[in-house]
Amino acid sequence: MKNNSLWSKILHQPAASTGPYLLFFLILAIGVTARLWDFRSLPPGLNPDEASIGVEAYYLYTYGIDRYGLSYPVHLISWGSGQNALYAYLILPLVALKGLNPMSIRIPMLLAGILSIPLMYFAGKKLFGEKFGLLAMFLIAISPWHIVNSRWAVESNILPFVFLAGFTLFLYSNQKNHGFLFASMFFAASLYAYGTAYVGVPIFLLLTLPVLIYTKQITIKQAITGLSVFFILILPIVLFIIVNTFQLNPIHIGPVTIPRLPVQARYEAMAAVFGNSPLRTMMENISIMLKLLWKQEDAFPWNYVKPFGYFYTITFPFALIGLFLTIPLKSSGEKKSRQWFVLAWMIASIAIGTIHPTNLTRLNFIFTPILFCIALFILELDKRIKYSLTTSVLALSIGFVLFTQAYHGEEYQKRASAVFNSGIIPAIEFATEKSKSSICFTESTYVYYIYVLFTQKCIHQNLPTISNGYT
Repeated sequence: MKNNSLWSKILHQPAASTGPYLLFFLILAIGVTARLWDFRSLPPGLNPDEASIGVEAYYLYTYGIDRYGLSYPVHLISWGSGQNALYAYLILPLVALKGLNPMSIRIPMLLAGILSIPLMYFAGKKLFGEKFGLLAMFLIAISPWHIVNSRWAVESNILPFVFLAGFTLFLYSNQKNHGFLFASMFFAASLYAYGTAYVGVPIFLLLTLPVLIYTKQITIKQAITGLSVFFILILPIVLFIIVNTFQLNPIHIGPVTIPRLPVQARYEAMAAVFGNSPLRTMMENISIMLKLLWKQEDAFPWNYVKPFGYFYTITFPFALIGLFLTIPLKSSGEKKSRQWFVLAWMIASIAIGTIHPTNLTRLNFIFTPILFCIALFILELDKRIKYSLTTSVLALSIGFVLFTQAYHGEEYQKRASAVFNSGIIPAIEFATEKSKSSICFTESTYVYYIYVLFTQKCIHQNLPTISNGYT
């Protein structure tokens, strides 16, 4: 049953119509505006992880080493337990052009967030048609999770974009192009973007590549070529895992360093398989994950805006119904394989949440397929109940307006100022300009030294004197 709304009329236009193109650019404009508005001032300040990745990029550009003196490491030592390196290398051009400042750190993440919007359309269109692609694009354009994460630069936020780019190329792969080869490159890059990809990406490929070959979308030769490139590209990060799991010496391959972390690596400290009671830990992790997905919030105020969660608080049941619709029970042919690809992404995401205790950052691999599932639910509902699509779009649009007001409102500004240490960089710059004596810091937090490195751009061993003893 079709409704007579403007939205429905546009989506039901013939392929030659300009309606879908106009809707595409309207959605893109909404998404870009949501990510650009007050970008310079919201969130204010810099998170310590943002400052850390910026310092690493500055040292890599200036000296060819990280702040611990390692030449082009495949994984950063950072705070001791490691920090993913891909984003540091991605921001090098901006640091080279604009110097080390909050904008040079955040602009690449902003661009990734903006590019994700059309990628969502192209992936959705290939999955289930133009109507689905436009709806999926609309959902990510107004997603509170995606808007918030596009505007600040903790390095793990880049994973959803990198994997979505690979997933889109994966969908468009065929025997006449090199799509799977390029998809494999993005899948490999995902392992350098965030440690949860160590679990998610191999599981996704294991579940989907046989289908890609069986349906003759690509040839066995193409699959072998793509996988060969994938394994070559991930070899340094595999060596990093081996070195730190078995506490081996660092490895130097030309100018590239496979570092040994001074403490237990985060992937090992957090993964259930390395614990004393793996099965019990995994069950606890599943409980944490389900609670997080249901409540749509965690303990970290920089990850979400109350009461909107990652996608307007009440939508998880819709995602569950949409997940059921990805199970290829009655479908056949190409649609069956497309359903399986979305389901495989969800399975890989659930595996991450089973092995790792989650928060909204650690589980960021799951939110894109959740949006696909919500889009499936809305379109299935629209087939059965008149005006469902129109009602859903209007309700979500109202939620988006309310979210935007809250995100840019005074209450969130105050909360963000605290968690992003908004006054620390101006304070250090003012103090160093006005005084030549030692500068003392409160002992309330150990991370302030990174802001000294950020503002003074000094080598780690030659830090100015800091009263709390961290250097």
